[in-house]
Amino acid sequence: MIISFITALLNRTTSWRHGWQSICSSGVPTIIRTMSCNKTIAGAIEWSPLHPCEPMSFSLGSYALMILNVPIQVPASVVCKLWEGAVIRSTVDGGTDRWLKFLQDSNATVTKPFPEIVSGDFDSIKPETLASCRNNGCDVVETLDQDYTDFEKGLRAMITRCKSPVESVLVISECTGRIDQTYSNINTLRLGAELPGNPSLFILTSDSITWHLRRGKHIIHVPQHLRDKQQWCAILPFEPKENHITSTGLKWDLTSHCIKFGGLISSSNTYGDSETVTVDTDAEIIWSMGL
Repeated sequence: MIISFITALLNRTTSWRHGWQSICSSGVPTIIRTMSCNKTIAGAIEWSPLHPCEPMSFSLGSYALMILNVPIQVPASVVCKLWEGAVIRSTVDGGTDRWLKFLQDSNATVTKPFPEIVSGDFDSIKPETLASCRNNGCDVVETLDQDYTDFEKGLRAMITRCKSPVESVLVISECTGRIDQTYSNINTLRLGAELPGNPSLFILTSDSITWHLRRGKHIIHVPQHLRDKQQWCAILPFEPKENHITSTGLKWDLTSHCIKFGGLISSSNTYGDSETVTVDTDAEIIWSMGL
C-alpha cells in the first residue's frame, strides 16, 4: 500500500521557488531561513538554530536531514519543509518505512519522496521498501559493523557521500521509552566534530532540540516566544571529568558549578530576561531546549 502511494506521489506536481520554498500538506508556501546556525565571535561560538519569531522554524544554513527508525511525531508541515530544504536526505533502516508511511498518513506532498541515501544493517526495513528505494535511485548503503549504531554509521555514510559541504545535520528522532537508545543518540552528538567539514549536529524531536557544546564559551540565542512561556532548557553532563561551568541568562544560573552524573544536573531550568544564554565550560556538555 505504501509503495503504491509513493508511486502516485511521484506523479504529482509541486512548485519549487526561491531556494528553500516548498509546498507541504497545508498547500501554503513556507521558507526555512538559510543563515548559518552558528558562528564564532571574539572566541565564543554563537548559536541561533531557531527562528527568532516563528515557532518550529529553523535557521540551519546548508544542512543534511536524517530520519531515524522511531515514530515521527514532529508536525507534518515542519518535517516536509525540512525535507525539501535539505541539501541531502537520508533514512536509517526501518526509518525508511516510517518516513514513507508518514507521508501516506499525513497526505503530505514533497518534491522527492525518496531519500538520496538509505543506510543500515537492514534488519528492520521491509524488503519491498528496500527494493523500491533501489528502483528509485537511492544510494543503498549496507552497514554491518555492530560496534557502531545505525545512527553513527548512517551519519558517516551520508556526509562522505554529500557532494556539497553542509553546515549542519538535523536528525529527526523521538524519546520513545528506550532509555538506552536515548543515551546512545546523545552520545552520537559529538560525532559532528569528527565528520568532514565539522558540521553542527542537532537532534530534533516533537518538543525539543538538543546539541553538543565543546569546551569554551557559547552564546545561545533564545526566541522571544520561548522566553515568554518560560520553556524549559537544560545543561547536561557529557565528558566524565570534574568541570567548572558558568552561565548567564538562565533563571537559575551556574557559577563555576560542576555538572556531572552523581552530582548536579541543570535540568528543568528556564530563561531570564536576556535574549541570549551564555555558557562558559571547561568540559564538553549537552544543551537541550524545549520548543
